[in-house]
Amino acid sequence: MVLTLIAAGAYIFSFLCLIAQLVPGMVVLELLVSFLPHSLVIGVIASLALAIVRPSTALVGAVLVLAAALPFLIFSKYTSPTRTDCAPDACLTVITANIYESRDAMEKLSTLAVREGADLISINEAVSRMTDYSYRQAFPEHPHVVHAAWENMPRHMGNPITLLSRRPLADRDRILRRDTAGRAYITADLGGDWQGTRIVLAHAMAPLWHEGLMARNTLLRVAGEAAKDSESFIMLGDFNLTPWVPEFRRLPGKRAGDPRGVATWPTSLRMVGLPIDHIMFDGDLELVDVRVLDPIGSDHLPVLATFRRR
Repeated sequence: MVLTLIAAGAYIFSFLCLIAQLVPGMVVLELLVSFLPHSLVIGVIASLALAIVRPSTALVGAVLVLAAALPFLIFSKYTSPTRTDCAPDACLTVITANIYESRDAMEKLSTLAVREGADLISINEAVSRMTDYSYRQAFPEHPHVVHAAWENMPRHMGNPITLLSRRPLADRDRILRRDTAGRAYITADLGGDWQGTRIVLAHAMAPLWHEGLMARNTLLRVAGEAAKDSESFIMLGDFNLTPWVPEFRRLPGKRAGDPRGVATWPTSLRMVGLPIDHIMFDGDLELVDVRVLDPIGSDHLPVLATFRRR
């Protein structure tokens, strides 16, 4: 009886995930799809166990589970790192991290960035009420700062975001629209050998209700359009979006690294967490390395990627 109930629950879950792929934009269904890998594991185990007593039902259920899991099983919107040697001056290393407005996490991120030789640091949920000068003090090797927070934007916004760079930044901008639930995004163009490469930082709203889901989608769409309006781009941040959700397919470029088997949130449930922090890229960029880094005291894990121009 218990086995039948577990299997029935897994099959209903899978059916709803199928509906979510056909009818995107529904909050509850999207949240279910976010846990598609978990559903796949439970569904397969339940089907194997159920096959002992109800083989025909288990077979139909297993087919349903596998059909629903196709977005996970055949996911290809990513690029694997080449792991080739790359001289530091010829590479660009970026880190994106959600620090949950924690000063301790920010200090650990600063140490981590120096150790990893990061050229660019994307901070989501940055510490509030910090000036550009304060960030330069906290990250002395990254003097170029673009900080978007409620106190330096034209109207109230949500969690602050900050872009720090070792390299000079040109054409920097902070954009806050009225249809993104107070979430801004940052754009900055690199110069020198990396001229033509645009950096876009975005931290989207969590899709826990319909307005939040629409605001997230809008922010990622307009940030993606800003990214594509360049020769090459790196778009990174906490997107609050798992790769199995239909909206992920609309993101520009490809993800740095295969997200399957990877989790960035929450750190307390790393083995069964979700990959919602991403680094997307396109253009004449070669992905040399990508890693999920150790915890820094936030509920998110930092993500690092290293690029070089082809």
